[in-house]
Amino acid sequence: MFKTPVLLVLYNRVEETHNLFQIIRKLKPEKLYVAADGANRNIKIDYQMCLKTRSVIMPEWKCETKFLFHDEHLGKSKNVYQAISWLFENEEEGIILFDDTLPNLDFFHYCEQLLEKYRNTPQIMHIGANYLERRKKYLKNSYHYTAYSFIWGFATWRRAWEGFELDVQDNADEVFAVIDKYVNNPLEKIFCHRIYNVLRKFNLDYWEYQYNYHIWLQNGLCISPNVNLVTNVGFKKRKRRVRKLMKKSTPILPLQHPETIERNKKADNYTFRKVYQRRLSRIFADWFNELILRQKKEL
Repeated sequence: MFKTPVLLVLYNRVEETHNLFQIIRKLKPEKLYVAADGANRNIKIDYQMCLKTRSVIMPEWKCETKFLFHDEHLGKSKNVYQAISWLFENEEEGIILFDDTLPNLDFFHYCEQLLEKYRNTPQIMHIGANYLERRKKYLKNSYHYTAYSFIWGFATWRRAWEGFELDVQDNADEVFAVIDKYVNNPLEKIFCHRIYNVLRKFNLDYWEYQYNYHIWLQNGLCISPNVNLVTNVGFKKRKRRVRKLMKKSTPILPLQHPETIERNKKADNYTFRKVYQRRLSRIFADWFNELILRQKKEL
Protein backbone atom coordinates (compact mmCIF):
# COMPACT_ATOMS: atom_id res chain seq x y z
CA MET A 1 0.00 0.00 0.00
CA PHE A 2 1.23 3.47 -0.92
CA LYS A 3 1.00 5.91 2.00
CA THR A 4 1.28 9.39 0.39
CA PRO A 5 -2.16 10.88 -0.45
CA VAL A 6 -2.98 11.11 -4.16
CA LEU A 7 -5.36 13.67 -5.70
CA LEU A 8 -6.96 13.10 -9.12
CA VAL A 9 -8.41 16.20 -10.83
CA LEU A 10 -11.01 15.27 -13.46
CA TYR A 11 -13.45 16.77 -15.92
CA ASN A 12 -14.97 14.84 -18.84
CA ARG A 13 -12.22 12.63 -20.29
CA VAL A 14 -13.60 9.11 -19.89
CA GLU A 15 -10.97 7.07 -21.73
CA GLU A 16 -8.03 9.04 -20.36
CA THR A 17 -9.38 8.79 -16.80
CA HIS A 18 -9.83 5.03 -17.25
CA ASN A 19 -6.21 4.65 -18.36
CA LEU A 20 -4.96 6.78 -15.47
CA PHE A 21 -7.00 4.79 -12.96
CA GLN A 22 -5.42 1.51 -14.14
CA ILE A 23 -2.10 2.88 -12.93
CA ILE A 24 -3.67 4.00 -9.63
CA ARG A 25 -5.05 0.47 -9.18
CA LYS A 26 -1.51 -0.92 -9.42
CA LEU A 27 -0.26 1.63 -6.90
CA LYS A 28 -3.09 1.08 -4.39
CA PRO A 29 -2.77 4.33 -2.40
CA GLU A 30 -4.14 4.34 1.14
CA LYS A 31 -5.72 7.77 0.59
CA LEU A 32 -7.31 8.82 -2.68
CA TYR A 33 -8.87 12.25 -3.28
CA VAL A 34 -10.99 12.77 -6.39
CA ALA A 35 -12.17 16.22 -7.54
CA ALA A 36 -14.26 16.71 -10.68
CA ASP A 37 -15.55 19.80 -12.46
CA GLY A 38 -19.23 20.05 -13.32
CA ALA A 39 -20.68 19.84 -16.81
CA ASN A 40 -20.74 22.82 -19.13
CA ARG A 41 -24.43 23.48 -19.83
CA ASN A 42 -23.63 24.78 -23.31
CA ILE A 43 -22.27 21.38 -24.40
CA LYS A 44 -25.08 18.87 -24.94
CA ILE A 45 -23.23 15.66 -24.07
CA ASP A 46 -21.02 17.14 -21.35
CA TYR A 47 -23.25 16.04 -18.46
CA GLN A 48 -23.17 12.45 -19.68
CA MET A 49 -19.40 12.53 -20.22
CA CYS A 50 -18.82 13.97 -16.74
CA LEU A 51 -20.93 11.21 -15.14
CA LYS A 52 -19.08 8.50 -17.07
CA THR A 53 -15.73 9.98 -16.07
CA ARG A 54 -16.65 10.03 -12.38
CA SER A 55 -17.94 6.44 -12.52
CA VAL A 56 -14.48 5.22 -13.56
CA ILE A 57 -13.12 5.79 -10.03
CA MET A 58 -14.11 2.66 -8.09
CA PRO A 59 -11.28 1.49 -5.79
CA GLU A 60 -11.56 -2.22 -4.96
CA TRP A 61 -8.66 -2.20 -2.49
CA LYS A 62 -8.79 -0.96 1.10
CA CYS A 63 -8.66 2.79 0.56
CA GLU A 64 -9.87 5.97 2.23
CA THR A 65 -11.55 7.75 -0.69
CA LYS A 66 -12.91 11.30 -0.64
CA PHE A 67 -14.84 13.01 -3.44
CA LEU A 68 -15.37 16.66 -4.39
CA PHE A 69 -17.86 16.66 -7.28
CA HIS A 70 -19.05 20.07 -8.48
CA ASP A 71 -22.54 20.56 -9.90
CA GLU A 72 -21.61 23.77 -11.71
CA HIS A 73 -18.93 24.13 -14.35
CA LEU A 74 -16.04 26.05 -12.80
CA GLY A 75 -13.54 25.94 -15.63
CA LYS A 76 -10.02 24.58 -15.50
CA SER A 77 -8.28 27.04 -13.19
CA LYS A 78 -11.00 27.33 -10.54
CA ASN A 79 -11.49 23.55 -10.52
CA VAL A 80 -7.77 22.94 -10.01
CA TYR A 81 -7.44 25.65 -7.37
CA GLN A 82 -10.38 24.37 -5.33
CA ALA A 83 -9.26 20.74 -5.68
CA ILE A 84 -5.72 21.33 -4.42
CA SER A 85 -6.90 23.67 -1.65
CA TRP A 86 -9.34 20.94 -0.57
CA LEU A 87 -6.52 18.38 -0.50
CA PHE A 88 -4.44 20.58 1.80
CA GLU A 89 -7.35 21.26 4.10
CA ASN A 90 -6.97 17.58 4.97
CA GLU A 91 -3.31 16.70 4.33
CA GLU A 92 0.16 18.15 4.91
CA GLU A 93 1.50 16.90 1.57
CA GLY A 94 0.30 15.08 -1.49
CA ILE A 95 0.64 14.09 -5.15
CA ILE A 96 -1.55 15.73 -7.80
CA LEU A 97 -2.46 14.21 -11.17
CA PHE A 98 -4.83 15.27 -13.94
CA ASP A 99 -7.07 13.23 -16.21
CA ASP A 100 -4.87 13.85 -19.27
CA THR A 101 -1.71 12.36 -17.72
CA LEU A 102 -0.15 8.90 -17.58
CA PRO A 103 2.52 8.53 -14.88
CA ASN A 104 5.24 5.92 -14.63
CA LEU A 105 4.93 4.01 -11.35
CA ASP A 106 8.39 5.30 -10.37
CA PHE A 107 6.85 8.80 -10.33
CA PHE A 108 4.97 8.07 -7.11
CA HIS A 109 7.99 6.74 -5.23
CA TYR A 110 10.15 9.59 -6.56
CA CYS A 111 7.58 12.04 -5.15
CA GLU A 112 7.33 10.19 -1.85
CA GLN A 113 11.09 10.24 -1.30
CA LEU A 114 11.49 13.90 -2.22
CA LEU A 115 8.47 15.02 -0.19
CA GLU A 116 10.22 13.54 2.83
CA LYS A 117 13.71 14.80 1.95
CA TYR A 118 12.64 18.43 1.38
CA ARG A 119 9.74 18.58 3.84
CA ASN A 120 11.60 21.06 6.03
CA THR A 121 13.38 22.95 3.25
CA PRO A 122 11.18 26.03 2.57
CA GLN A 123 13.10 26.98 -0.58
CA ILE A 124 11.86 23.82 -2.34
CA MET A 125 8.17 24.32 -3.10
CA HIS A 126 7.32 22.01 -6.00
CA ILE A 127 8.31 18.51 -7.16
CA GLY A 128 7.70 18.24 -10.89
CA ALA A 129 7.57 15.17 -13.11
CA ASN A 130 8.64 16.34 -16.55
CA TYR A 131 11.89 16.51 -18.47
CA LEU A 132 11.60 17.64 -22.09
CA GLU A 133 15.20 17.53 -23.27
CA ARG A 134 16.88 14.43 -24.57
CA ARG A 135 18.55 12.52 -21.77
CA LYS A 136 22.09 13.82 -21.34
CA LYS A 137 24.65 11.11 -20.67
CA TYR A 138 26.69 13.45 -18.49
CA LEU A 139 23.83 13.98 -16.00
CA LYS A 140 24.90 12.05 -12.94
CA ASN A 141 21.99 13.10 -10.70
CA SER A 142 18.35 12.04 -10.92
CA TYR A 143 16.94 15.58 -10.83
CA HIS A 144 17.83 19.26 -10.91
CA TYR A 145 16.51 22.54 -9.50
CA THR A 146 14.53 24.91 -11.69
CA ALA A 147 12.51 28.13 -11.57
CA TYR A 148 9.69 26.56 -13.58
CA SER A 149 6.85 24.54 -12.09
CA PHE A 150 5.78 21.93 -14.63
CA ILE A 151 2.30 20.84 -13.55
CA TRP A 152 1.66 17.70 -15.65
CA GLY A 153 1.74 15.68 -12.45
CA PHE A 154 3.51 17.01 -9.36
CA ALA A 155 3.82 16.84 -5.59
CA THR A 156 3.94 19.59 -2.99
CA TRP A 157 3.22 20.50 0.60
CA ARG A 158 0.55 22.50 2.40
CA ARG A 159 3.27 24.94 3.46
CA ALA A 160 4.09 25.65 -0.21
CA TRP A 161 0.47 25.97 -1.40
CA GLU A 162 -0.53 28.23 1.50
CA GLY A 163 -1.18 31.79 0.39
CA PHE A 164 -1.67 30.97 -3.28
CA GLU A 165 -4.48 32.92 -4.94
CA LEU A 166 -5.78 32.89 -8.50
CA ASP A 167 -5.41 36.64 -8.91
CA VAL A 168 -2.12 38.52 -8.86
CA GLN A 169 -2.76 41.04 -6.11
CA ASP A 170 0.57 42.91 -6.18
CA ASN A 171 0.95 46.10 -8.21
CA ALA A 172 2.85 46.00 -11.51
CA ASP A 173 6.15 47.26 -10.07
CA GLU A 174 6.12 44.58 -7.35
CA VAL A 175 5.27 41.85 -9.87
CA PHE A 176 8.06 42.88 -12.23
CA ALA A 177 10.55 43.07 -9.36
CA VAL A 178 9.75 39.47 -8.43
CA ILE A 179 10.04 38.34 -12.06
CA ASP A 180 13.33 40.14 -12.63
CA LYS A 181 14.96 38.27 -9.73
CA TYR A 182 14.50 35.04 -11.67
CA VAL A 183 14.71 36.16 -15.29
CA ASN A 184 17.84 37.64 -16.89
CA ASN A 185 17.31 36.88 -20.58
CA PRO A 186 15.77 40.03 -22.18
CA LEU A 187 13.35 38.09 -24.38
CA GLU A 188 12.24 35.93 -21.46
CA LYS A 189 11.79 39.03 -19.32
CA ILE A 190 9.57 40.68 -21.96
CA PHE A 191 7.50 37.49 -22.23
CA CYS A 192 6.96 37.23 -18.46
CA HIS A 193 6.06 40.92 -18.16
CA ARG A 194 3.52 40.55 -20.95
CA ILE A 195 1.99 37.43 -19.41
CA TYR A 196 1.29 39.16 -16.12
CA ASN A 197 0.10 42.34 -17.81
CA VAL A 198 -2.47 40.23 -19.67
CA LEU A 199 -3.53 38.36 -16.51
CA ARG A 200 -3.97 41.59 -14.55
CA LYS A 201 -5.56 43.69 -17.30
CA PHE A 202 -8.23 41.14 -18.23
CA ASN A 203 -8.58 39.60 -14.75
CA LEU A 204 -7.87 36.12 -16.15
CA ASP A 205 -7.56 32.91 -14.17
CA TYR A 206 -4.67 30.99 -15.66
CA TRP A 207 -3.46 28.98 -12.73
CA GLU A 208 -0.20 27.64 -14.16
CA TYR A 209 1.35 31.09 -14.46
CA GLN A 210 -0.14 32.40 -11.23
CA TYR A 211 1.16 29.35 -9.36
CA ASN A 212 4.65 29.83 -10.78
CA TYR A 213 4.54 33.50 -9.73
CA HIS A 214 3.49 32.39 -6.23
CA ILE A 215 6.62 30.25 -6.02
CA TRP A 216 8.84 33.11 -7.19
CA LEU A 217 7.18 35.46 -4.70
CA GLN A 218 8.29 33.10 -1.92
CA ASN A 219 11.87 32.92 -3.31
CA GLY A 220 11.22 29.27 -4.05
CA LEU A 221 12.63 26.67 -6.42
CA CYS A 222 11.15 23.60 -8.08
CA ILE A 223 12.52 20.14 -8.69
CA SER A 224 12.51 18.61 -12.15
CA PRO A 225 13.60 15.00 -12.90
CA ASN A 226 16.31 14.30 -15.45
CA VAL A 227 14.02 11.78 -17.15
CA ASN A 228 10.36 12.21 -18.01
CA LEU A 229 8.03 10.57 -15.46
CA VAL A 230 4.55 11.61 -16.66
CA THR A 231 3.21 11.64 -20.22
CA ASN A 232 0.75 14.42 -21.05
CA VAL A 233 -1.62 12.57 -23.39
CA GLY A 234 -3.66 15.74 -23.85
CA PHE A 235 -0.96 16.95 -26.25
CA LYS A 236 -1.92 14.35 -28.86
CA LYS A 237 -4.80 16.60 -30.00
CA ARG A 238 -2.56 19.64 -30.31
CA LYS A 239 -0.57 20.94 -33.25
CA ARG A 240 2.60 19.10 -34.23
CA ARG A 241 4.82 21.65 -32.47
CA VAL A 242 3.01 20.97 -29.20
CA ARG A 243 2.72 17.21 -29.72
CA LYS A 244 6.50 17.04 -29.56
CA LEU A 245 6.20 17.74 -25.84
CA MET A 246 4.29 14.45 -25.34
CA LYS A 247 7.33 12.50 -24.11
CA LYS A 248 7.13 8.88 -23.05
CA SER A 249 7.74 8.21 -19.36
CA THR A 250 10.68 6.18 -18.09
CA PRO A 251 11.84 4.83 -14.69
CA ILE A 252 14.06 6.91 -12.41
CA LEU A 253 14.78 4.78 -9.33
CA PRO A 254 17.05 4.55 -7.42
CA LEU A 255 17.49 8.29 -6.91
CA GLN A 256 20.85 10.01 -7.03
CA HIS A 257 20.55 13.34 -5.19
CA PRO A 258 22.47 16.55 -6.04
CA GLU A 259 24.99 17.62 -3.43
CA THR A 260 23.88 21.26 -3.33
CA ILE A 261 20.68 23.19 -4.08
CA GLU A 262 21.50 25.31 -7.12
CA ARG A 263 19.25 26.35 -9.99
CA ASN A 264 20.11 24.85 -13.41
CA LYS A 265 19.83 27.97 -15.59
CA LYS A 266 20.87 26.11 -18.73
CA ALA A 267 17.90 23.78 -18.40
CA ASP A 268 15.63 26.76 -17.66
CA ASN A 269 16.72 28.50 -20.85
CA TYR A 270 15.76 25.40 -22.82
CA THR A 271 12.38 25.25 -21.05
CA PHE A 272 11.62 28.85 -21.95
CA ARG A 273 12.52 28.41 -25.62
CA LYS A 274 10.63 25.15 -26.13
CA VAL A 275 7.59 25.55 -23.87
CA TYR A 276 6.79 29.12 -22.84
CA GLN A 277 7.97 31.44 -25.57
CA ARG A 278 4.95 31.15 -27.90
CA ARG A 279 2.11 30.58 -25.44
CA LEU A 280 0.81 34.14 -25.01
CA SER A 281 -1.74 33.72 -27.83
CA ARG A 282 -3.07 30.54 -26.18
CA ILE A 283 -4.04 32.52 -23.07
CA PHE A 284 -6.25 34.77 -25.20
CA ALA A 285 -7.75 31.78 -27.04
CA ASP A 286 -8.59 29.90 -23.83
CA TRP A 287 -10.04 32.99 -22.20
CA PHE A 288 -12.16 33.80 -25.27
CA ASN A 289 -13.51 30.23 -25.55
CA GLU A 290 -14.18 29.82 -21.83
CA LEU A 291 -15.65 33.20 -20.92
CA ILE A 292 -16.95 34.69 -24.15
CA LEU A 293 -18.08 31.80 -26.34
CA ARG A 294 -18.60 29.45 -23.36
CA GLN A 295 -17.16 26.67 -25.44
CA LYS A 296 -15.41 23.58 -24.18
CA LYS A 297 -11.77 24.28 -23.48
CA GLU A 298 -9.52 21.66 -25.11
CA LEU A 299 -6.67 21.37 -22.60
